[in-house]
Amino acid sequence: MKAIIVGGGKVGFYLAKTLCEHGYEVAVIENDKEQSRYCANNLDAEVNCGDGTTVEALKACGCDKADCVIAVMGKDERNLVCCQTAKQVFGVKKTIAKVNNPKNTDALKALGIDIVISATDNIIRSLELEVDLSAMKRLMEFDGDEASLVEITLPENYALEGKAISELSLPPDCNLACISRSGRVIIPRGGTMLLSGDVILCVMLDFREKELKKALKIKD
Repeated sequence: MKAIIVGGGKVGFYLAKTLCEHGYEVAVIENDKEQSRYCANNLDAEVNCGDGTTVEALKACGCDKADCVIAVMGKDERNLVCCQTAKQVFGVKKTIAKVNNPKNTDALKALGIDIVISATDNIIRSLELEVDLSAMKRLMEFDGDEASLVEITLPENYALEGKAISELSLPPDCNLACISRSGRVIIPRGGTMLLSGDVILCVMLDFREKELKKALKIKD
């Protein structure tokens, strides 16, 4: 999955770092030469020095192949222009903008930005959740952020097609709550088989994520 982050300051840098660690293909556009150099030296990501509101800069990062564009620059109007350009020129399906003035939130949404996130102390975590494009998507956190409700979409030609849940070595602290299959809701039991395209809701402790992915043969 490819994400383009426009703005390589504190928020953009740590968001890029987090997404890289989760296995995403990340490109960063930063206008300041010194900051772009810092990003290039400290991130496992493509970094381009340029104006992220322009077609040229977005094209250079492969915006036509991006799954999402995240604008986290210091000015709301620049984030708006960036997201509108990504959507209108390159057809990017999901655009996300950081809003520095919360009063602009409704305006940015009305102008076509898919997700608008206010600049708060939790913005890194919020952005990470919003741009989760993997087969496992975190829907809700609870119990002091130590547990989550996650949605798992089994891919086509699923490696464990037809396997019963009882045959899997699921880790402890992970409960498969329900399965959505072709418009039907199934409460899973040990004999329930997994099929390609199933959407599974699971409650788990967060530190079990890697074990659960391994057991279900799910890749990011």
